Amino acid sequence: MKQREMLLLSALARTGSVTLSAASAGMSQPAASAMLAQLEQRLGVELFTRHRRRLELTAECRALLPEITHALAALESVERAVAGMGRGKQRRVIVGAVPAAAAGILPRAVKALLDDRLETAVVVRAGTASEVLDMALQERIDLGLIYGSTRHENLEFQELRNLGLMCVMQSSHPLAARDVVTVPELMASPYVAHSRHLPVGALTAQAIESAGGEFRPAVEVMQFSAACAMVEAGCGVAVLECLAAQYAASHGLISKPLNATSDLSLIAVWSPSKGLAAAPRKILAVLADTIKRDMQH
Repeated sequence: MKQREMLLLSALARTGSVTLSAASAGMSQPAASAMLAQLEQRLGVELFTRHRRRLELTAECRALLPEITHALAALESVERAVAGMGRGKQRRVIVGAVPAAAAGILPRAVKALLDDRLETAVVVRAGTASEVLDMALQERIDLGLIYGSTRHENLEFQELRNLGLMCVMQSSHPLAARDVVTVPELMASPYVAHSRHLPVGALTAQAIESAGGEFRPAVEVMQFSAACAMVEAGCGVAVLECLAAQYAASHGLISKPLNATSDLSLIAVWSPSKGLAAAPRKILAVLADTIKRDMQH
Protein backbone atom coordinates (compact mmCIF):
# COMPACT_ATOMS: atom_id res chain seq x y z
CA MET A 1 0.00 0.00 0.00
CA LYS A 2 1.38 3.40 -1.01
CA GLN A 3 1.96 6.21 1.48
CA ARG A 4 -0.72 8.47 -0.03
CA GLU A 5 -3.26 5.62 0.11
CA MET A 6 -2.47 5.11 3.79
CA LEU A 7 -2.75 8.85 4.45
CA LEU A 8 -6.12 8.91 2.73
CA LEU A 9 -7.53 5.97 4.70
CA SER A 10 -6.21 7.40 7.96
CA ALA A 11 -7.90 10.73 7.22
CA LEU A 12 -11.09 8.94 6.19
CA ALA A 13 -11.19 7.19 9.56
CA ARG A 14 -10.98 10.58 11.29
CA THR A 15 -13.40 12.56 9.17
CA GLY A 16 -15.82 10.13 7.51
CA SER A 17 -15.70 12.41 4.46
CA VAL A 18 -13.92 11.90 1.13
CA THR A 19 -13.79 15.66 0.58
CA LEU A 20 -12.14 16.38 3.94
CA SER A 21 -9.87 13.34 3.63
CA ALA A 22 -8.75 14.43 0.17
CA ALA A 23 -7.86 17.89 1.46
CA SER A 24 -5.91 16.34 4.35
CA ALA A 25 -3.95 14.15 1.92
CA GLY A 26 -3.35 17.03 -0.51
CA MET A 27 -5.59 15.64 -3.25
CA SER A 28 -8.70 16.65 -5.14
CA GLN A 29 -11.98 14.95 -4.24
CA PRO A 30 -12.31 13.14 -7.61
CA ALA A 31 -8.71 11.88 -7.36
CA ALA A 32 -9.35 10.62 -3.82
CA SER A 33 -12.53 8.81 -4.87
CA ALA A 34 -10.72 7.18 -7.77
CA MET A 35 -7.83 6.13 -5.54
CA LEU A 36 -10.21 4.53 -3.01
CA ALA A 37 -12.05 2.66 -5.77
CA GLN A 38 -8.77 1.39 -7.24
CA LEU A 39 -7.54 0.37 -3.79
CA GLU A 40 -10.70 -1.62 -3.09
CA GLN A 41 -10.37 -3.35 -6.45
CA ARG A 42 -6.71 -4.17 -5.85
CA LEU A 43 -7.27 -5.49 -2.32
CA GLY A 44 -10.45 -7.32 -3.23
CA VAL A 45 -12.34 -6.08 -0.15
CA GLU A 46 -14.87 -3.34 0.56
CA LEU A 47 -13.23 -0.61 2.62
CA PHE A 48 -16.22 1.57 3.51
CA THR A 49 -19.97 1.92 3.24
CA ARG A 50 -22.19 5.00 3.11
CA HIS A 51 -24.53 5.69 6.01
CA ARG A 52 -26.56 8.93 6.20
CA ARG A 53 -24.21 10.75 3.83
CA ARG A 54 -21.21 9.72 5.93
CA LEU A 55 -18.65 7.06 5.11
CA GLU A 56 -18.22 4.26 7.63
CA LEU A 57 -15.22 1.96 7.54
CA THR A 58 -15.82 -1.75 7.18
CA ALA A 59 -14.39 -4.27 9.64
CA GLU A 60 -11.69 -5.14 7.09
CA CYS A 61 -10.61 -1.51 6.84
CA ARG A 62 -10.65 -1.01 10.63
CA ALA A 63 -8.40 -4.06 10.96
CA LEU A 64 -5.86 -2.31 8.71
CA LEU A 65 -5.83 0.98 10.65
CA PRO A 66 -3.38 0.01 13.44
CA GLU A 67 -0.88 -1.22 10.84
CA ILE A 68 -1.40 1.93 8.76
CA THR A 69 -0.81 4.11 11.83
CA HIS A 70 2.43 2.27 12.66
CA ALA A 71 3.60 2.43 9.05
CA LEU A 72 2.95 6.17 8.75
CA ALA A 73 4.70 6.82 12.06
CA ALA A 74 7.69 4.77 10.88
CA LEU A 75 7.86 6.68 7.58
CA GLU A 76 7.69 10.00 9.42
CA SER A 77 10.43 8.79 11.77
CA VAL A 78 12.66 7.90 8.80
CA GLU A 79 12.06 11.31 7.24
CA ARG A 80 13.04 13.03 10.50
CA ALA A 81 16.14 10.87 10.78
CA VAL A 82 17.21 11.74 7.24
CA ALA A 83 16.58 15.43 7.93
CA GLY A 84 18.66 15.15 11.08
CA MET A 85 21.53 13.61 9.11
CA GLY A 86 21.37 16.53 6.75
CA ARG A 87 21.78 18.95 9.65
CA GLY A 88 24.55 16.77 11.05
CA LYS A 89 23.58 17.58 14.62
CA GLN A 90 20.55 16.02 16.25
CA ARG A 91 20.74 12.39 17.35
CA ARG A 92 17.63 10.31 17.89
CA VAL A 93 16.88 7.64 20.45
CA ILE A 94 13.86 5.42 19.90
CA VAL A 95 12.36 3.75 22.97
CA GLY A 96 9.54 1.23 22.86
CA ALA A 97 7.56 0.79 26.06
CA VAL A 98 4.37 -0.65 27.45
CA PRO A 99 2.02 2.27 28.22
CA ALA A 100 2.34 2.25 32.02
CA ALA A 101 6.14 2.37 31.81
CA ALA A 102 5.96 5.11 29.17
CA ALA A 103 3.74 7.21 31.43
CA GLY A 104 5.12 6.24 34.84
CA ILE A 105 8.88 5.87 34.97
CA LEU A 106 10.28 6.65 31.52
CA PRO A 107 9.69 10.45 31.57
CA ARG A 108 12.24 10.99 34.36
CA ALA A 109 14.91 9.08 32.44
CA VAL A 110 14.13 10.98 29.25
CA LYS A 111 14.39 14.29 31.11
CA ALA A 112 17.82 13.29 32.44
CA LEU A 113 18.96 12.41 28.92
CA LEU A 114 17.69 15.69 27.46
CA ASP A 115 19.38 17.66 30.23
CA ASP A 116 22.64 15.87 29.48
CA ARG A 117 22.42 15.81 25.67
CA LEU A 118 20.89 18.94 24.21
CA GLU A 119 21.11 17.69 20.61
CA THR A 120 19.28 14.41 21.31
CA ALA A 121 15.65 13.85 20.34
CA VAL A 122 13.65 10.99 21.87
CA VAL A 123 10.92 9.04 20.10
CA VAL A 124 8.66 6.95 22.34
CA ARG A 125 6.63 4.16 20.77
CA ALA A 126 4.04 2.69 23.14
CA GLY A 127 2.70 -0.79 22.53
CA THR A 128 1.97 -4.15 24.09
CA ALA A 129 4.86 -6.28 25.31
CA SER A 130 4.72 -8.42 22.17
CA GLU A 131 4.74 -5.32 19.95
CA VAL A 132 7.77 -3.90 21.77
CA LEU A 133 9.55 -7.26 21.49
CA ASP A 134 8.88 -7.29 17.75
CA MET A 135 10.26 -3.75 17.44
CA ALA A 136 13.42 -4.79 19.29
CA LEU A 137 13.86 -7.94 17.19
CA GLN A 138 13.48 -5.90 14.00
CA GLU A 139 15.89 -3.26 15.41
CA ARG A 140 13.30 -0.52 15.02
CA ILE A 141 13.99 0.70 18.57
CA ASP A 142 17.15 1.28 20.58
CA LEU A 143 15.68 0.15 23.89
CA GLY A 144 12.46 -1.55 24.95
CA LEU A 145 10.60 -1.64 28.28
CA ILE A 146 8.16 -4.51 28.75
CA TYR A 147 6.32 -6.38 31.46
CA GLY A 148 6.88 -10.11 31.59
CA SER A 149 8.17 -13.18 33.36
CA THR A 150 9.91 -14.81 30.38
CA ARG A 151 12.99 -13.94 28.34
CA HIS A 152 13.46 -13.94 24.57
CA GLU A 153 16.48 -15.92 23.44
CA ASN A 154 17.31 -13.51 20.61
CA LEU A 155 17.36 -10.36 22.74
CA GLU A 156 19.56 -8.99 25.48
CA PHE A 157 17.64 -8.08 28.62
CA GLN A 158 18.00 -6.56 32.07
CA GLU A 159 15.41 -7.10 34.79
CA LEU A 160 14.77 -3.78 36.50
CA ARG A 161 12.34 -4.76 39.24
CA ASN A 162 9.52 -7.04 40.28
CA LEU A 163 6.11 -5.44 39.85
CA GLY A 164 3.82 -6.16 42.77
CA LEU A 165 0.07 -5.71 42.54
CA MET A 166 -1.50 -2.64 44.12
CA CYS A 167 -5.07 -1.67 44.95
CA VAL A 168 -5.87 1.86 43.82
CA MET A 169 -8.80 3.70 45.37
CA GLN A 170 -10.18 7.06 46.42
CA SER A 171 -8.93 8.37 49.76
CA SER A 172 -12.45 8.05 51.19
CA HIS A 173 -12.68 4.32 50.45
CA PRO A 174 -12.73 2.07 53.58
CA LEU A 175 -9.73 0.06 52.29
CA ALA A 176 -7.63 3.24 52.15
CA ALA A 177 -7.03 2.83 55.90
CA ARG A 178 -5.43 -0.61 55.44
CA ASP A 179 -1.68 -1.11 55.28
CA VAL A 180 -2.19 -4.12 53.00
CA VAL A 181 -5.36 -5.23 51.21
CA THR A 182 -6.14 -8.94 51.28
CA VAL A 183 -7.69 -10.75 48.36
CA PRO A 184 -10.94 -11.48 50.29
CA GLU A 185 -11.21 -7.75 51.10
CA LEU A 186 -10.78 -6.95 47.41
CA MET A 187 -13.46 -9.49 46.43
CA ALA A 188 -15.88 -7.95 48.93
CA SER A 189 -15.72 -4.61 47.08
CA PRO A 190 -16.62 -3.68 43.50
CA TYR A 191 -13.32 -3.78 41.67
CA VAL A 192 -11.86 -2.64 38.36
CA ALA A 193 -9.47 -5.04 36.66
CA HIS A 194 -7.58 -5.56 33.44
CA SER A 195 -8.78 -8.25 31.08
CA ARG A 196 -7.41 -11.61 32.16
CA HIS A 197 -5.73 -11.81 28.73
CA LEU A 198 -3.32 -9.08 29.89
CA PRO A 199 -0.50 -9.75 32.39
CA VAL A 200 -1.92 -7.73 35.31
CA GLY A 201 -5.41 -9.08 34.70
CA ALA A 202 -4.12 -12.65 34.59
CA LEU A 203 -2.36 -12.18 37.95
CA THR A 204 -5.48 -10.60 39.46
CA ALA A 205 -7.65 -13.48 38.26
CA GLN A 206 -5.11 -15.99 39.57
CA ALA A 207 -5.06 -14.37 43.02
CA ILE A 208 -8.86 -14.30 43.26
CA GLU A 209 -9.36 -17.85 42.01
CA SER A 210 -6.60 -19.16 44.32
CA ALA A 211 -8.59 -17.65 47.21
CA GLY A 212 -11.67 -19.60 46.11
CA GLY A 213 -13.39 -16.68 44.39
CA GLU A 214 -14.57 -16.01 40.86
CA PHE A 215 -12.97 -13.35 38.70
CA ARG A 216 -15.90 -10.99 38.14
CA PRO A 217 -14.75 -7.36 37.98
CA ALA A 218 -17.39 -4.65 38.13
CA VAL A 219 -15.48 -2.97 35.28
CA GLU A 220 -13.00 -4.65 32.94
CA VAL A 221 -10.48 -2.43 31.14
CA MET A 222 -7.58 -2.71 28.74
CA GLN A 223 -5.60 0.37 29.83
CA PHE A 224 -4.30 1.47 33.22
CA SER A 225 -5.41 5.05 32.55
CA ALA A 226 -8.99 3.84 32.03
CA ALA A 227 -8.79 1.96 35.33
CA CYS A 228 -7.71 5.16 37.12
CA ALA A 229 -10.54 7.10 35.48
CA MET A 230 -13.03 4.48 36.71
CA VAL A 231 -11.71 4.81 40.25
CA GLU A 232 -11.95 8.61 40.06
CA ALA A 233 -15.58 8.19 38.96
CA GLY A 234 -16.32 6.03 42.01
CA CYS A 235 -16.61 2.67 40.22
CA GLY A 236 -14.59 0.82 42.86
CA VAL A 237 -11.03 -0.33 43.60
CA ALA A 238 -8.64 -0.92 40.70
CA VAL A 239 -5.91 -3.54 40.67
CA LEU A 240 -2.76 -2.24 38.97
CA GLU A 241 0.94 -2.97 39.09
CA CYS A 242 3.12 -0.66 41.14
CA LEU A 243 4.35 1.59 38.29
CA ALA A 244 0.81 2.29 37.11
CA ALA A 245 -0.06 2.98 40.75
CA GLN A 246 2.51 5.81 40.70
CA TYR A 247 0.55 7.35 37.84
CA ALA A 248 -2.62 6.95 39.93
CA ALA A 249 -0.96 8.79 42.83
CA SER A 250 -0.37 11.78 40.54
CA HIS A 251 -4.17 11.90 40.16
CA GLY A 252 -4.71 12.02 43.92
CA LEU A 253 -5.60 8.34 44.32
CA ILE A 254 -4.44 6.09 47.16
CA SER A 255 -2.48 2.88 46.54
CA LYS A 256 -2.15 -0.05 48.93
CA PRO A 257 -0.31 -3.33 48.28
CA LEU A 258 -2.46 -6.35 47.44
CA ASN A 259 -1.46 -9.41 49.44
CA ALA A 260 -0.85 -11.60 46.39
CA THR A 261 2.25 -13.02 44.75
CA SER A 262 3.44 -11.60 41.43
CA ASP A 263 6.07 -12.92 39.03
CA LEU A 264 5.66 -9.89 36.77
CA SER A 265 8.79 -7.82 36.17
CA LEU A 266 9.78 -4.66 34.35
CA ILE A 267 12.38 -5.75 31.81
CA ALA A 268 14.61 -3.72 29.51
CA VAL A 269 15.34 -5.38 26.14
CA TRP A 270 17.52 -4.55 23.17
CA SER A 271 18.99 -6.19 20.10
CA PRO A 272 22.37 -7.84 20.78
CA SER A 273 23.57 -7.10 17.24
CA LYS A 274 22.64 -3.44 17.58
CA GLY A 275 23.86 -3.13 21.15
CA LEU A 276 23.34 -0.15 23.43
CA ALA A 277 24.71 3.19 22.30
CA ALA A 278 25.53 5.90 24.81
CA ALA A 279 22.07 7.55 24.85
CA PRO A 280 19.94 4.41 25.46
CA ARG A 281 22.54 3.25 27.97
CA LYS A 282 22.05 6.56 29.81
CA ILE A 283 18.28 6.03 29.86
CA LEU A 284 18.72 2.50 31.21
CA ALA A 285 21.11 3.68 33.93
CA VAL A 286 18.72 6.44 35.05
CA LEU A 287 15.82 3.97 35.09
CA ALA A 288 17.76 1.55 37.26
CA ASP A 289 18.85 4.33 39.63
CA THR A 290 15.31 5.77 39.85
CA ILE A 291 13.84 2.35 40.64
CA LYS A 292 16.49 1.73 43.29
CA ARG A 293 15.70 5.04 45.02
CA ASP A 294 11.92 4.48 44.75
CA MET A 295 12.23 1.06 46.37
CA GLN A 296 14.21 2.52 49.27
CA HIS A 297 11.36 4.91 50.15
